[in-house]
Amino acid sequence: MKLITYAVLLAAVTSGNVFAESRWGLGLGASTGDKGYVDVGNETNAIPIIYFESENFQLLGPNFGYKLLSFDDLEFSFVGQYRFDGYEEDDGDIFAGMEERSGALDLGLAVDYATEFGDFSLQFVTDATSEHEGNELSLTYAKSYNFGSYQLKPYVTFSRLSEDLVDHYYGVRATEATASRAMYLGESTSNVELGIQSSWQVGKHHNFIGYASYTAYGSEIKDSPLIDKSGNLNFILGYMYVF
Repeated sequence: MKLITYAVLLAAVTSGNVFAESRWGLGLGASTGDKGYVDVGNETNAIPIIYFESENFQLLGPNFGYKLLSFDDLEFSFVGQYRFDGYEEDDGDIFAGMEERSGALDLGLAVDYATEFGDFSLQFVTDATSEHEGNELSLTYAKSYNFGSYQLKPYVTFSRLSEDLVDHYYGVRATEATASRAMYLGESTSNVELGIQSSWQVGKHHNFIGYASYTAYGSEIKDSPLIDKSGNLNFILGYMYVF
């Protein structure tokens, strides 16, 4: 599952009402997607949804945000989010003989700016667990369309991934190289993600969530011998009961 998954679920659940009065919820979702690895098909995962929101703090699963400052439509927040990238050797034949790459907890800062033309978010996160030891800078533009209890929010995200991050998840070390899997040193690259999220609120307590996105990989990821696609497609469906 991608790092943005929980952030998207959070945006859909709150329906644009960021840092509102205290509330919490529980739910369950499912995600399916293809990370683009050679001969590795779609992965489907169950997503337990644990949600809490107060005036300055939000938590959804392993992701959180704490508002530091706000000036009218401008907000500064401290954020943390779990990166679900990585693989194990038995995930596919392409990984035979390779060391496991695990997920990581990324921490950083976010700046959100709401305008009449849409919402802008600039975010910088870095590895706090010494797994990939890299960082990611992203800029997102989103526009909400409300139809009563139903909301649609298309968005586009431009991300810059550091050399350490790309090399860790898409590189092949000298000790892992084989005749069919060349050594590869990943370098910094940029991804572009297009997506749409939706939420449908039924009464005070029931929230249904939908999400679809396509991420176009940067050249340094596409050139990896572990990758045979130019990007990945991801879908999420979920339900949450808000108390």
